Amino acid sequence: MYRYRIVETAFGFCVVAFSVDPFKLLQIKLPASDLDECCQPFDEGHGRIDNSHADVLPIAASLIRYFNGEQIEIPWSVMDLSRFTPSQQAVYRSVSKIPYGETASYGQVARMAGLARAARFVGTTMAKNPYPVFIPCHRVIRSDGSTGLFGGGEPLKVKMLALEAARR
Repeated sequence: MYRYRIVETAFGFCVVAFSVDPFKLLQIKLPASDLDECCQPFDEGHGRIDNSHADVLPIAASLIRYFNGEQIEIPWSVMDLSRFTPSQQAVYRSVSKIPYGETASYGQVARMAGLARAARFVGTTMAKNPYPVFIPCHRVIRSDGSTGLFGGGEPLKVKMLALEAARR
Protein backbone atom coordinates (compact mmCIF):
# COMPACT_ATOMS: atom_id res chain seq x y z
CA MET A 1 0.00 0.00 0.00
CA TYR A 2 1.15 3.52 -0.68
CA ARG A 3 0.16 6.86 0.76
CA TYR A 4 -0.71 10.19 -0.77
CA ARG A 5 -0.87 13.79 0.30
CA ILE A 6 -3.17 16.48 -1.05
CA VAL A 7 -1.41 19.78 -1.71
CA GLU A 8 -3.40 22.95 -2.27
CA THR A 9 -1.55 25.25 -4.67
CA ALA A 10 -2.33 28.51 -6.42
CA PHE A 11 -3.29 26.42 -9.50
CA GLY A 12 -5.51 23.89 -7.70
CA PHE A 13 -5.08 20.61 -5.85
CA CYS A 14 -2.00 18.45 -6.52
CA VAL A 15 -1.51 14.95 -5.18
CA VAL A 16 1.83 13.49 -4.11
CA ALA A 17 1.89 9.68 -3.95
CA PHE A 18 4.72 8.10 -1.97
CA SER A 19 6.01 4.96 -0.29
CA VAL A 20 7.03 5.13 3.35
CA ASP A 21 9.82 2.67 4.06
CA PRO A 22 11.99 3.82 2.47
CA PHE A 23 10.42 7.16 1.57
CA LYS A 24 10.21 7.51 -2.22
CA LEU A 25 8.07 9.65 -4.47
CA LEU A 26 5.86 7.50 -6.66
CA GLN A 27 3.88 10.09 -8.58
CA ILE A 28 2.93 13.75 -8.73
CA LYS A 29 -0.55 14.56 -10.04
CA LEU A 30 -0.79 17.98 -11.59
CA PRO A 31 -3.26 20.54 -10.22
CA ALA A 32 -6.98 20.19 -10.72
CA SER A 33 -9.80 22.27 -9.30
CA ASP A 34 -11.97 19.29 -8.34
CA LEU A 35 -10.54 17.61 -5.24
CA ASP A 36 -12.64 14.44 -5.64
CA GLU A 37 -11.54 14.02 -9.26
CA CYS A 38 -7.92 14.60 -8.25
CA CYS A 39 -7.98 11.93 -5.52
CA GLN A 40 -10.16 9.32 -7.25
CA PRO A 41 -7.35 7.36 -8.97
CA PHE A 42 -5.42 7.16 -5.71
CA ASP A 43 -8.44 6.04 -3.71
CA GLU A 44 -9.26 3.41 -6.35
CA GLY A 45 -5.63 2.25 -6.25
CA HIS A 46 -5.98 1.61 -2.52
CA GLY A 47 -3.81 4.52 -1.49
CA ARG A 48 -4.17 5.91 1.99
CA ILE A 49 -4.31 9.64 2.57
CA ASP A 50 -1.49 10.94 4.76
CA ASN A 51 -1.19 14.72 4.94
CA SER A 52 1.25 14.73 7.84
CA HIS A 53 4.13 12.40 6.95
CA ALA A 54 7.30 14.39 7.69
CA ASP A 55 9.23 13.34 4.57
CA VAL A 56 6.52 14.56 2.20
CA LEU A 57 6.30 18.03 3.76
CA PRO A 58 9.28 19.49 1.80
CA ILE A 59 7.89 18.03 -1.44
CA ALA A 60 4.52 19.66 -0.78
CA ALA A 61 6.22 22.95 0.09
CA SER A 62 8.19 22.81 -3.19
CA LEU A 63 5.00 22.36 -5.21
CA ILE A 64 3.35 25.29 -3.43
CA ARG A 65 6.41 27.45 -4.10
CA TYR A 66 6.55 26.41 -7.76
CA PHE A 67 2.91 27.32 -8.39
CA ASN A 68 3.53 30.65 -6.64
CA GLY A 69 6.16 31.40 -9.29
CA GLU A 70 9.37 30.36 -7.52
CA GLN A 71 12.13 28.17 -8.90
CA ILE A 72 12.54 24.91 -6.99
CA GLU A 73 15.16 22.21 -6.58
CA ILE A 74 14.60 18.70 -7.95
CA PRO A 75 14.43 16.14 -5.12
CA TRP A 76 16.51 13.51 -6.94
CA SER A 77 17.25 11.57 -3.76
CA VAL A 78 13.59 10.55 -3.35
CA MET A 79 12.74 10.02 -7.02
CA ASP A 80 13.12 6.45 -8.27
CA LEU A 81 13.98 6.36 -11.97
CA SER A 82 15.12 2.72 -11.86
CA ARG A 83 11.78 1.58 -13.31
CA PHE A 84 12.71 3.30 -16.57
CA THR A 85 15.14 2.25 -19.29
CA PRO A 86 18.54 3.97 -19.50
CA SER A 87 17.28 5.89 -22.56
CA GLN A 88 14.18 7.10 -20.71
CA GLN A 89 16.34 8.10 -17.74
CA ALA A 90 18.59 10.07 -20.10
CA VAL A 91 15.54 11.90 -21.44
CA TYR A 92 14.28 12.74 -17.94
CA ARG A 93 17.70 14.01 -16.86
CA SER A 94 17.99 16.10 -20.04
CA VAL A 95 14.54 17.63 -19.53
CA SER A 96 15.51 18.51 -15.96
CA LYS A 97 18.30 20.67 -17.38
CA ILE A 98 15.97 22.92 -19.40
CA PRO A 99 16.26 26.23 -17.54
CA TYR A 100 13.28 27.74 -15.71
CA GLY A 101 11.32 29.96 -18.09
CA GLU A 102 12.79 28.35 -21.22
CA THR A 103 11.67 25.58 -23.54
CA ALA A 104 13.24 22.96 -25.79
CA SER A 105 11.72 20.98 -28.65
CA TYR A 106 11.28 17.23 -28.55
CA GLY A 107 14.11 16.97 -31.10
CA GLN A 108 16.41 19.17 -29.02
CA VAL A 109 15.76 17.02 -25.95
CA ALA A 110 16.50 13.89 -27.99
CA ARG A 111 19.87 15.34 -29.00
CA MET A 112 20.58 16.46 -25.40
CA ALA A 113 19.94 12.87 -24.28
CA GLY A 114 22.26 11.46 -26.95
CA LEU A 115 19.33 10.02 -28.90
CA ALA A 116 19.41 11.97 -32.15
CA ARG A 117 16.31 11.46 -34.31
CA ALA A 118 14.29 10.16 -31.35
CA ALA A 119 11.83 13.04 -30.95
CA ARG A 120 8.85 10.66 -30.87
CA PHE A 121 10.57 8.60 -28.19
CA VAL A 122 10.98 11.79 -26.14
CA GLY A 123 7.25 12.47 -26.49
CA THR A 124 6.36 8.95 -25.40
CA THR A 125 8.72 9.21 -22.45
CA MET A 126 7.26 12.56 -21.42
CA ALA A 127 3.79 10.98 -21.44
CA LYS A 128 5.05 8.51 -18.79
CA ASN A 129 6.66 11.17 -16.58
CA PRO A 130 5.59 10.40 -13.01
CA TYR A 131 7.20 13.58 -11.64
CA PRO A 132 5.81 16.56 -13.56
CA VAL A 133 7.02 19.92 -12.23
CA PHE A 134 10.18 18.28 -10.82
CA ILE A 135 10.98 16.81 -14.25
CA PRO A 136 9.56 19.79 -16.14
CA CYS A 137 7.96 18.11 -19.14
CA HIS A 138 5.82 21.23 -19.62
CA ARG A 139 8.99 22.90 -20.98
CA VAL A 140 9.12 20.49 -23.92
CA ILE A 141 7.36 21.84 -27.00
CA ARG A 142 6.99 21.03 -30.68
CA SER A 143 9.61 22.22 -33.15
CA ASP A 144 7.10 24.68 -34.65
CA GLY A 145 6.79 26.40 -31.26
CA SER A 146 3.34 25.04 -30.42
CA THR A 147 2.85 23.52 -27.00
CA GLY A 148 2.20 19.90 -27.90
CA LEU A 149 0.44 17.46 -25.61
CA PHE A 150 0.54 17.55 -21.82
CA GLY A 151 -0.86 15.28 -19.13
CA GLY A 152 -2.45 18.21 -17.31
CA GLY A 153 -3.99 19.55 -20.52
CA GLU A 154 -2.80 22.27 -22.87
CA PRO A 155 -4.34 25.17 -20.86
CA LEU A 156 -2.34 24.15 -17.77
CA LYS A 157 0.86 23.80 -19.82
CA VAL A 158 0.36 27.29 -21.27
CA LYS A 159 -0.34 28.69 -17.80
CA MET A 160 2.79 27.06 -16.33
CA LEU A 161 4.98 28.36 -19.16
CA ALA A 162 3.50 31.85 -18.75
CA LEU A 163 4.13 31.73 -14.99
CA GLU A 164 7.77 30.86 -15.56
CA ALA A 165 8.24 33.42 -18.34
CA ALA A 166 6.82 36.18 -16.11
CA ARG A 167 9.16 35.27 -13.23
CA ARG A 168 12.32 34.66 -15.26
